[in-house]
Amino acid sequence: MRYHRLTFGFAISIGLAACSPVNTVPPPLTPTDPVQHFDLEIPASLEIRSVEFTATTFADVSGYGGHTGSKVGGRAFLQIYAVHRQTGDQYMLLYEDIGRRKQPVQVIRFRAEADSAILNR
Repeated sequence: MRYHRLTFGFAISIGLAACSPVNTVPPPLTPTDPVQHFDLEIPASLEIRSVEFTATTFADVSGYGGHTGSKVGGRAFLQIYAVHRQTGDQYMLLYEDIGRRKQPVQVIRFRAEADSAILNR
């Protein structure tokens, strides 16, 4: 019976860890911390037109055996709108967790279509 309790407890622990949300919001800085610098990769053929930083916070609440704890986390994104220098193609590059990732997590290319193909559905 003890073995089954340990196995069940271990399975619950792994399940909770796997389901816990990812926090990509940069940690807060103190007034004496140095300025943070990040280098991100972008294709040389793209010209940046605008940049937007957005973050959403959430409470990560968990508990087991009558004990509950929580911590605040969030997802932070850097959105870059860029245009290809030769073709004029428009792109949206989405970066997340810029402290660890230098390349975008998504690259969206906007293609021109006839109005009737999109607006008259």
